[in-house]
Amino acid sequence: MNTQVHIEKFKDFEKEIPTIRDYYKVDKELSSAVSIENLSFKYFNSEQYIFKNLELDIKANEHTVITGANGSGKSTLLGLIAGIFYPQDGRVSLSSKNLGYVGVTPLIIAGSLKENILYGNKRDVEEKEILELLDEFKLFNEFSDIDLNMEVNNKSLSSGQMQKISFIRSLLANSEILLLDESTSNLDVRTKQFIFEILNNKNITIINSTHNHEDFKYDNHLKIELIDDIRTINYLNSS
Repeated sequence: MNTQVHIEKFKDFEKEIPTIRDYYKVDKELSSAVSIENLSFKYFNSEQYIFKNLELDIKANEHTVITGANGSGKSTLLGLIAGIFYPQDGRVSLSSKNLGYVGVTPLIIAGSLKENILYGNKRDVEEKEILELLDEFKLFNEFSDIDLNMEVNNKSLSSGQMQKISFIRSLLANSEILLLDESTSNLDVRTKQFIFEILNNKNITIINSTHNHEDFKYDNHLKIELIDDIRTINYLNSS
């Protein structure tokens, strides 16, 4: 699940199986960003359901945080929304097919800065647009001239820079639903707040799985609770 590129290839791998698409659809007229109906899911070779008869709506163009203990199913829920996990029953509907994903470990390839930023992007992106986002996210020192052809790798960039590249990559791909899985866990609070000030000003839906929801300003809070092996999702007050 590290990038939307891998998600796309994974779907292609099993696209010949006729039942895969039955539960998953994109409906541009959908009032919510994500609507989950009567969904039940368990992993292969497991008798225990992670979710049973789940009903959930996530509002469009708002920032929703998802919290819960380790193993509560936060990442599984994101995988179901992304379409890389297939439930035994139920349906997932999305308002857009343009999904972005940022995880705890950004994918950085050995190549130019531009190649990393446009990895998996199918748009014809002008360099001006790239440079504007690099400046907005303050990827480098404000007095530095940015060379898009400079060679980078996961050793030459800081963890904060790699995380920013991952966010910029998703925005340049015109992601309308942005899935975040502990995407800022390696960043200091100031950098987290800076990144989310930018994201919250974009007209996108943010679904943010995190252990540290108090670090963010958000619109909606969903908490996954596990009681007697049964998971429920509770709506809590927003920040």
